[in-house]
Amino acid sequence: MSKLNKEQLDKQIKKEIKWTCVLTAICAAWHIITAFLLNGNGQFIWHMPAWFVVSVFGQGVIAIVGILLLTKKVFIDFDYDDEIEE
Repeated sequence: MSKLNKEQLDKQIKKEIKWTCVLTAICAAWHIITAFLLNGNGQFIWHMPAWFVVSVFGQGVIAIVGILLLTKKVFIDFDYDDEIEE
């Protein structure tokens, strides 16, 4: 567990928030864009509309891969609480 000072802690928290928001935006964009592009084409995958399968399951795959990348590259283990010295 890393021991960070107040400035490093704020910087790390902002970095984690930023990249989490980026991943969320990528997932939302994938879901919306593929759903609109594939809607109404009449194709089916596993007896479900292609737009549903590609947008929903694709978003899940992107989210899982993104979370794995975030936990390895962006997030670090640090103590959120200030220790009280006695």
